[in-house]
Amino acid sequence: KYKKMSFDDKEAARKLGVWYPGSTFPIFFNGQVIGTAAIAGEPELVLQFSTLVKSQIESMLREKIYAPSLRTSQGKVDELVNDISSFDPRRDDLSKLPERAERLGIRLDVPRGAIAIFFSNFRGLGLEKNPVRLSYKSNTDPISDEIDYGATHSRVIEILREVFPDPQNIIASVSRDRFVIFWKLEKNEEEPLSAELERAKGLSKEIWDKLKDASIETIIGLGHPAQNLYEMPFAYSNAWEVVSVAEKLSLQPGVYCFNEMLLEHILLSVNPNYSLKYLEKKLAGYGEDNGAADLLETFSTYCECFFSKQKAAEKLHLHRNTLAYRIAKIEERFNISTENFEDVISFYLVLLMKRLGVSGGKKSED
Repeated sequence: KYKKMSFDDKEAARKLGVWYPGSTFPIFFNGQVIGTAAIAGEPELVLQFSTLVKSQIESMLREKIYAPSLRTSQGKVDELVNDISSFDPRRDDLSKLPERAERLGIRLDVPRGAIAIFFSNFRGLGLEKNPVRLSYKSNTDPISDEIDYGATHSRVIEILREVFPDPQNIIASVSRDRFVIFWKLEKNEEEPLSAELERAKGLSKEIWDKLKDASIETIIGLGHPAQNLYEMPFAYSNAWEVVSVAEKLSLQPGVYCFNEMLLEHILLSVNPNYSLKYLEKKLAGYGEDNGAADLLETFSTYCECFFSKQKAAEKLHLHRNTLAYRIAKIEERFNISTENFEDVISFYLVLLMKRLGVSGGKKSED
């Protein structure tokens, strides 16, 4: 009954009260025709676009009608997570958060892990090549296209919910390019925490793969689990610290867990002290020296390869003699001995702290 009509020429169009040739088609919503749309132009040209335009209009209409109610519910979850993240049990009233959560069907009295998801290349979204089928496909920059962003945001929430389907998992957007999952831990006293973390890491890798297929590069950080509401703000912060460390160390997009970065987290919490400042002075004179930069990279790699010259040479793509020469230059320039474990480890830690943005045992202001 409802088929698109095309007019071959102006005369045929005018007989039906249409002044321009082209194509017209019905717009459906919930199985009912609610209007029509038309494309003016030569029929053989515009007909091929009719179905595409019809689908796009109907899709935008559904988004316009349904999105406000969905966003209202999701917005409340986002606000809840924002308040949990800034909650301080030493000064804030505990009673309000559980009440708000219960109205959303969420219990806060269960152990939860925290997962932080950061879009490291949000401007690089390739929605037109997206096999995950985000709601809209576009050749434009999604940052400047609010419709595309809204659809992308909703679809990302759906993907996270598909991977972590338990209704008690709290999934929220905390900013345009950052999402958080407070996932409910399974209570199994016979199973160690490491097994639970590995399971969560595997699910996080599944999220990473799906977003990667959608041309979204992500850094995902797993924080230390919280046993109750009091610990949830710390779990949240810890998850984002994992993401921050991965960024500062220029690690590849991927999934990282707090227990893989224990040393880095310890160094970030070190208080200022003169011993660190003394070691930093050894570096100060060579800060702008390109040769020194190569030597320091060689030294760090040598330490991270468990002091194996063969492994370090392979990783740096150097001949072993070249590596040996560089290590000798390091000892000469920085007055350290690679035969002295304390010399080596303290100098390595200072280099690592520098990469983490820590100076004299104190975090540098961003």
